[in-house]
Amino acid sequence: MGRFHPILFSLLLLSGHVCAQKADLLVVNKGKINGNLPGKLAFVHLASGKVLKQIPVGKEPHEVAVSADGRYAVVSNTGSYQQPGHTLSVIDLATQQEVHRMELGSLYNPHGLLALHGVFYFTAEGARAIGAYDPVKNQVVWLNGTGQDGTHTLAATPDGKSLVATNRGSGTISIFQLRKPHRGPVPANGPEEEKLDPLAPGVWQEAIVTVGKNPEGLAISPDGTQAWIGLKGGEGIAVVDLRTNNVAVFKVGEVEQLSRLKFTQDGRYLLGTNNNMDGELVIVEVATRQLVKKLALGTGAEAIFLEPDGRHALIGVTGKDQVAEIDLRTMTVSRRFDAGQGPDGMAWIGN
Repeated sequence: MGRFHPILFSLLLLSGHVCAQKADLLVVNKGKINGNLPGKLAFVHLASGKVLKQIPVGKEPHEVAVSADGRYAVVSNTGSYQQPGHTLSVIDLATQQEVHRMELGSLYNPHGLLALHGVFYFTAEGARAIGAYDPVKNQVVWLNGTGQDGTHTLAATPDGKSLVATNRGSGTISIFQLRKPHRGPVPANGPEEEKLDPLAPGVWQEAIVTVGKNPEGLAISPDGTQAWIGLKGGEGIAVVDLRTNNVAVFKVGEVEQLSRLKFTQDGRYLLGTNNNMDGELVIVEVATRQLVKKLALGTGAEAIFLEPDGRHALIGVTGKDQVAEIDLRTMTVSRRFDAGQGPDGMAWIGN
């Protein structure tokens, strides 16, 4: 029986390893900020940091979300604010292809995205609204105005019964609670037991809460009782009690541009990106509300994604065309990898 040449054998093993790689991370490539250029969605193998595939999406995309069943991803094609975008890119994850370019008409500047209740909720910043898109029906199935300027980022409580959106231009947040008012006799099982269709008319009740100048960063506490808001007007962080709507504001050192926020899995720390010239990751201890550390990452550091292991975070450093990985145990940069031009929002598609 013949023998394999050692070099050939090594190449075969390497080839098999490369072929076995499978994308488990999505990274939005928005290109040049305010360039209004066509963007891409990168399929990335996280362990190696390699981009395995890129597909075109709309102009200057910002965010991406994945359906609970892993069938679809949706990208918000925000566009620039001089030339507002008005589409969503709908991706079939099995084929890794865009299957729909959903036209939103006058729902300009779609931005924040959230997969919940079997649909994709999105903000329409240029239209003062929040909508919901159904990828199976390929249509917008719900729309609710906020009455506030610059409805931008979006989050939900773990139970899915509250939606929170930041309104950058109005200095407020909108809190939508799934709580239909009753007209007539209360059901025998009590109103709290009634199952409400989140897409039905009138089931979301809005409260508008003033929080400070230019609210943008947004994170819901793991227990679902608080919304933490990054204020880009230099005031720090506003903490809103979602049960009472009471607001407390505290400074985070000299940090002034908290454009994104994310709690660690254990709820001990809050991660924030300070979108200044240095592009910093800010780490705050939640219990004491004290600044623990700042890491300079580069211009355009903004999007935050927690890896499933809970021990690492990824930061999209748009200005450097890199993703920085942070070891949350040592609070240091463990590596950087290229993930396309202008990396921004990220989502997980692995097991």
